[in-house]
Amino acid sequence: MRRDVRAALLGGGLLLLAACAAPPTRAPHAPPPAPPAPLPAPATTAPVPPAPVATAEERSLWGRLRSLFAMQGCDYSPGVQRWAKAYTQSPRAFVASWKRALPFLGLVIDELERRGLPGEFAMLPYVESTYQPIATRGDMAAGMWQIVPATARAAGLVVRKDYDGRLDALASTQAALDLIGDYYREFADWRLADMAFNSGEFRVKRLLGDRDARDLDAGELGRLAFNRITHEHLERLLALACIVEDPARFHVTLPEPGPDLRLRVTELPAGMDVRLAARLAGVPIDDFKRWNAAYRRNRMADGVPHRLLLPETRVERFLVASQALPQTLWNDWREERAARTSGIGSWASQLGIPVAVLAAANAVGEDATVLPATRLLLPGHEAEPVEEAPSGARTHVVAAGDTLSGIARRYGIPLRRLRQLNPHAGRMLHLGDKLRLDAG
Repeated sequence: MRRDVRAALLGGGLLLLAACAAPPTRAPHAPPPAPPAPLPAPATTAPVPPAPVATAEERSLWGRLRSLFAMQGCDYSPGVQRWAKAYTQSPRAFVASWKRALPFLGLVIDELERRGLPGEFAMLPYVESTYQPIATRGDMAAGMWQIVPATARAAGLVVRKDYDGRLDALASTQAALDLIGDYYREFADWRLADMAFNSGEFRVKRLLGDRDARDLDAGELGRLAFNRITHEHLERLLALACIVEDPARFHVTLPEPGPDLRLRVTELPAGMDVRLAARLAGVPIDDFKRWNAAYRRNRMADGVPHRLLLPETRVERFLVASQALPQTLWNDWREERAARTSGIGSWASQLGIPVAVLAAANAVGEDATVLPATRLLLPGHEAEPVEEAPSGARTHVVAAGDTLSGIARRYGIPLRRLRQLNPHAGRMLHLGDKLRLDAG
């Protein structure tokens, strides 16, 4: 090959190598296009199962309660079975006591559901008082949860002569369940939460020591040195839950509340005489005062909650009637016995108020005739009742399942002495009876 040709080829090769080594000068490739969106999945032909519909049983008051049960119930100890049989010894009396408790039971279940607490604690007011808003004096426990004044005030309840928050079914329930929740956070065991409610958290701490309650079975828990009352308190709670879980086993048919026994909270912008409120709602005064027992006077005091528990079926009537009355006339009323026959309009004219107001306050028509001896509710300040001197005597309100011997053991009183103090108490006790525990 000629020298000039070889040189040319060599030079071209070098240029080619240089070109390969140099970075590219063309624009980089555009990014690949995004993959196409996946096609929607074809609709399934299988039917979508409908959401489960609650049965009538599940919607019932007792069905809601059973769905909240979380403790051992019937299987906790032999004592539970003994108490269950004692409570249902008279099925008719047992059912009657629950029928009376139904208005308050509904409020308690609402609060348990809201807080996610075990349903067994709806049995606690039954153990304590058979759901009766018991009024007491001095340092004694009161209300359906049987809370002492110091505990009540620490929980934010007002306790005064004219108003006692322990007798307010809603406020006392909220305070009691706050305590139960606190005890569970402290001890991590619902059984000990109940025992702490009965005997106090410091006693539980002292007896538990360094042990973890979750490691204790029923037998070990039963050997903790609580007094017998505290152990029985838990057994009674679980016995009642056992009955509610399977009432047919104990030959019991639990009562269901009708609309007149479902209570609703009605807030008031001002205080109102409780007799006036009962008449505006069309509710018997005895029932009304039981449902709103916190008000210890006819007049609602200042500085306390102004609210009422009314049957759902009566709320609208009450609201309409109360709005027709000036608030200035809500809280000051007095009772007077009519001495003559006259129309309600004559009384209204004499008092200088609209006849519609006086008729509404007495739940009569505007053309009604007032007969002699009729007790009229009239506007005007009423004298405060004279306070009776407290006797100091302790009492026990008979609950379902109570026996004289059991009450004697509970309070450490000789049975013979208990019979002497209560000569009227025969072999059969009656729910709600008050037994004297000392001479006072």
